[in-house]
Amino acid sequence: MSVGERVWRTGGKKYLRLLPKGIGVRPRGRSVRLERALTDFGCEHSFGHAAARVQEHYGFEIGPSAVREATLAHAQRARQLLEEQYQEPFRLLPAVGAEHVIAEADGTMICTVAPGKRKGKRPRDWKEMRLAAAQAQGKKETIYAATFGGVDEVGRRWGHCARRAGWGLNSQIHALGDGAEWIRLQTREVFGAQGTFLCDFFHVSEYLGDAAPSCRAQAPDRWRRTQQDRLKRGALEKVVAALAEHLEPPGTPEENTPVRDGHRYLTNRTDCLDYPRAIKLGLPIGSGIIESGHRHVLQARLKKAGTAWLAEHADQIANLRVLRANGHWLTLWN
Repeated sequence: MSVGERVWRTGGKKYLRLLPKGIGVRPRGRSVRLERALTDFGCEHSFGHAAARVQEHYGFEIGPSAVREATLAHAQRARQLLEEQYQEPFRLLPAVGAEHVIAEADGTMICTVAPGKRKGKRPRDWKEMRLAAAQAQGKKETIYAATFGGVDEVGRRWGHCARRAGWGLNSQIHALGDGAEWIRLQTREVFGAQGTFLCDFFHVSEYLGDAAPSCRAQAPDRWRRTQQDRLKRGALEKVVAALAEHLEPPGTPEENTPVRDGHRYLTNRTDCLDYPRAIKLGLPIGSGIIESGHRHVLQARLKKAGTAWLAEHADQIANLRVLRANGHWLTLWN
């Protein structure tokens, strides 16, 4: 949509333009309201679909490239706002916070392409984006952070999430994950003596489910449920013994050793399987918070079918969606 305007020459090469100042639009630009609408749609949908939504809602045509330009520009602003927050020290804790803060972390693979001309096929690669989340026990608000950075960077952002969620000097941090070494290490590095790490119960159950047919061929589901009940009661040694009875012979190819895999997983994580404590305190034993976050914060936009991103743009969009999920969307427009 174009609008004609009257321009007054005030002398020399200076001109007076009253219309842009009056309606908040720079010459050859867009209003803040339109920029916000484009970013809103571009944050949630493919840029082509977003352009169609603009026409549907506002009655004028705009190209996908314009939606892309606006969305990425404001996504970069969102990333800058968050990075400024992450520069602040997160260990300056209030004396009193939430009694328990649930902290979860995990990674997901994002399809990326190398920079270059967009025409023709470019090599694709999968790059891990890590997501951190924190939530005070009994509260619905979850604080997220996302990064392509290394484990120390995601740990720093995890600390900020926990602090915003209610981490205080009196708090206990209940950290959960799939047992990946980097999550266990960052629990210790970031939360220190206040943090305890618990392996996601459903991830452990997958190992038991894989081993069950080799341990009890006639009733694998019953065998798996028995081991799950034992873990919840704190009888880890019985679960390990039940697996040890059916270990595959030495020399068996690794792809055919589900019992050995489960046995190794549990014996390497004996300090991360205290399910009775979590159950007694009313704390989760499954990492549902981070799984939900992956679906609605990252994957809903970054992993649409056939989508591949420049890593820079994926990082920007991820931070834009984090800003929205954390309830700070309006800070971009105030």
